[in-house]
Amino acid sequence: MPRTYRLISADSHLDLNPDVWTHRVAAKWRDRAPKRVKMPNGSDAVVIDGGEPNTIGVTRSVGVAHKDLANQVPTFETGAGTGTPEQRLREQDEDGVEAEVLYSQLQDVLRQAKDDELYLDLVRAYNDYLIEEYAAVAPDRLIPMALIPTTGIDDALAELERCARLGYKGVALWRFPNGKSRPTPEDDRFWGAAIDLDMPLTNHGGTVGKGGPNLDYTKHPGEDVHVKEPLDYLFRFTPDHMRPAVQMAFAGVWDRFPKLEMYWAETMAGWFEYALWQLDDHYDRYMNMIHTFWGVPQLDRKPSEYMKDRNYWGFLHDPVAVKRRDCIGVDKLMWASDFAHAASDWPHSLEVIDEDFAGVPERERQMMLVDNCVRYFHLDR
Repeated sequence: MPRTYRLISADSHLDLNPDVWTHRVAAKWRDRAPKRVKMPNGSDAVVIDGGEPNTIGVTRSVGVAHKDLANQVPTFETGAGTGTPEQRLREQDEDGVEAEVLYSQLQDVLRQAKDDELYLDLVRAYNDYLIEEYAAVAPDRLIPMALIPTTGIDDALAELERCARLGYKGVALWRFPNGKSRPTPEDDRFWGAAIDLDMPLTNHGGTVGKGGPNLDYTKHPGEDVHVKEPLDYLFRFTPDHMRPAVQMAFAGVWDRFPKLEMYWAETMAGWFEYALWQLDDHYDRYMNMIHTFWGVPQLDRKPSEYMKDRNYWGFLHDPVAVKRRDCIGVDKLMWASDFAHAASDWPHSLEVIDEDFAGVPERERQMMLVDNCVRYFHLDR
């Protein structure tokens, strides 16, 4: 019988000591797998394949007074959320959170591997550890998102299908399935497979569209056009969080796959009312120019309509988002604690929720705190 939840974090974080999972790495790669090292100030960092140390970072430490963030020396032993799964469950209980959708910010670290074969083995090893060891302690409460490799569509599709067999509740894209910063026709194999597998898709922080061109352009303007990325015109005065979903709109993804959905974690949402208005206004102002200079086709609908349709958005402590929730849709918003990072209010999430949600009807509160997450990630199955 499915569990009934009272509070779910739709975006929390795992920052694990690599020593707990690298036994899953193939023996021939063990000496090049991620390793913990100490920095001169005593904090922990991770080194992979002889590269530069990747420090834990002071903003990944929850429960530290804001005034003391700069004074801490973060280690895997001293930080909340970095211990055993049993410890994490106790930390959840202290905060009143009954389940967490868990993101691992390892992609940039693992991608420092000097060859693709090693990188792919690390992704597989980590995904195996998360679902078969870490989450197995409490699969109804610890809900990790699998990593999808960025080495091309074949590798992305293979790992998607493998993670579906392993029992994952969702996968996290770091780039578009083709491994680039822009959607391409070859991605259709991945979108179609995700629908067929009924596998929820997510991205954390809007990373998929970063690091290169937004689209495959059929034309290029002359040097007298100083803006080199045409979608910049649509986001002049707003955050970039909508950009990947807009990229997918211009690439025709949403039109070709009417059942496709995406959850964009940790975008916040208080900015939506103005941003949706500006997106449509700037589309009207600049789209003919964008089409003329870059060959980008017109959309079948307003861009704001694509944002509201089948896109879900994650927010933390954001009373403005709660107040203006109707502009994007109360059925498209998911609350998150962001544990165990410094943006979290752990162990006082319930107090902050009561403040942010004051006056919100119980049904709408339940949707943003529980039901939308349960429905999207199929937690009732």
